[in-house]
Amino acid sequence: MSTHTYTWPQGARTVVLLSVNFDAESFDLREAAPERMFGRYSYGRYGVRAGFPRLVELLGRHGVPATFFVPGADARRHPGLIRELASHGHEIAARGIDLENFATLGDREIEVLKTSRDMLADIAGKAPQGFRAPGGELSSKTLHHLADLGFIYDASFQDADYPYVYGLGVGKQLVELPSSFALDDAPIYSARHTHARLQAIWREEMHAMYAEATLIPITISLRGDFGSTRAARIAVLDTLLTELRQLGEVRFMTCQQLAEHTLSLNLTPEPDPYLAHAETLSRTVYRGDLAIKPL
Repeated sequence: MSTHTYTWPQGARTVVLLSVNFDAESFDLREAAPERMFGRYSYGRYGVRAGFPRLVELLGRHGVPATFFVPGADARRHPGLIRELASHGHEIAARGIDLENFATLGDREIEVLKTSRDMLADIAGKAPQGFRAPGGELSSKTLHHLADLGFIYDASFQDADYPYVYGLGVGKQLVELPSSFALDDAPIYSARHTHARLQAIWREEMHAMYAEATLIPITISLRGDFGSTRAARIAVLDTLLTELRQLGEVRFMTCQQLAEHTLSLNLTPEPDPYLAHAETLSRTVYRGDLAIKPL
């Protein structure tokens, strides 16, 4: 897709999407029992105890609206934090209940999506409009389920430089807001790269994206291990947000805001992505575990 087929909001050369994966105890509970959350499995607790106020203060100081993708179980454990985000104008979006692998849920998938939607709606006071699959793992039916449940966008793919729209049958559309592996903090920090290394990578990526007027999708984690909420890492994010502002003609938007703008453009929808691979998948066992995946 070229810059001639997608139009940014008036006055913007590009849009920055800053999204946060609110993976707290739900991430650690995949490997440990609840009674072990206080030792090595406490990085999620760091995010909600120490990292959260630091991140919220930074976003407020820069006037950046963010989208928080929240597992339902973490929202239930920390309802006050979710309400605080909503009160500051940040978007609350869905991420399942317990970071489920949606590619393997089978008949349970739509119920998990519905339950997580309802949990967030009850806590935040508004039903989520978007979804991000943990690990980027979706089934052939996930996009259809999202549209049927009233979601307007998905943010699980990494296959484009601009938002686009899926046509999923008569009267059913879903916006896809693609992300970039290079602008995700988790792969860099989980590999034990330094803060300076992330800053250098992100600065190069952001300037290149700005030069081509593509989407700049930044994905950070709340966690204390591979996330961006420790003091030195927040300082890096502070510097990069300042530099983005200085570029000029940069618009910061939530995922919902950008999805609504995308729908207003009346783009020609793309077909269900599963259709291109249905024949192969009918004969081959899916091995998504072999691919490099986001968190």
